[in-house]
Amino acid sequence: MSSHPPSVPPAAPDHYQTLGLARHAEPVVVKAAYRALASLYHPDRNPAPDAIERIQRINIAHDVLSDPVRRQAYDATLLGHHTPVPAPATPDDDSPDPLAERWKLAAGFFPEIRSLHARLERLSGQMGDEFRLHLLQHQQFAEAPVLAERLRTEFMGRHFGTDVALLDYAEQLLLAREIDAARFVSQVVSVLGSSVTVDSVREKIEQRFPRSVQSLQKRALYARIAHTTHTTHKADGTPPLREAIQQLVGLCGGVVQRPLLRAGGTLLLGVHDLKFEDDEELRQLVVRRLAAECG
Repeated sequence: MSSHPPSVPPAAPDHYQTLGLARHAEPVVVKAAYRALASLYHPDRNPAPDAIERIQRINIAHDVLSDPVRRQAYDATLLGHHTPVPAPATPDDDSPDPLAERWKLAAGFFPEIRSLHARLERLSGQMGDEFRLHLLQHQQFAEAPVLAERLRTEFMGRHFGTDVALLDYAEQLLLAREIDAARFVSQVVSVLGSSVTVDSVREKIEQRFPRSVQSLQKRALYARIAHTTHTTHKADGTPPLREAIQQLVGLCGGVVQRPLLRAGGTLLLGVHDLKFEDDEELRQLVVRRLAAECG
């Protein structure tokens, strides 16, 4: 008598993936994601064959994640699951983003929302999610810069106080992805409040997190290079960015090679050797290649 292997039950749906959220998403972000997706997949407005099935999954995910008790129990089951659980949806994840097509369409009409979202997301992934979801839900795309500034101001003030210089320093640390250093700044502010100065905090950061000095230096050099062209020259005729580009490329482990009596050369950065004909072409190459690391 032949025996059949026991059937394997289908994997339970990941409620965070269904709503396109990271597992640290706050209740307000869960609510915004649900509203945006419910509007997109409501069978009365979406003729797709799977719209009913999608809206059912969306409703179930929202029911679980919007209830603190049920969400805590659900999170516990994910941690104790015997089989690998899919990673939560994040900007670096390959999981399908249920709002990607709507966001792409919106950005086609309002391209500035991409850069606004990217900056907020670099400061806080959760803030980036909230910005995107709010725009898709309320459709106030013309007000995106105002919304982005409000979210940024509230976030920075909540974590780093009100001192303008200290806020700027903490923001630069976050944008440079010096997260541990930024957390230390937040801890200092929560303990010492306005009695601490940015110079004293910077001194402590440079002692505890020496790598942050180079990270901030690279960002400052990149910003200068990205927003300056080679249309002007110094008094001695030297292109204004040659030294800055050479320094930035060196900090990032690369080399700029320039043969004698020629304007062009080769940029050795990463795994490819890139030829350039003049200083402006080199500047553009450096801006493109180092955007993710230093932008």
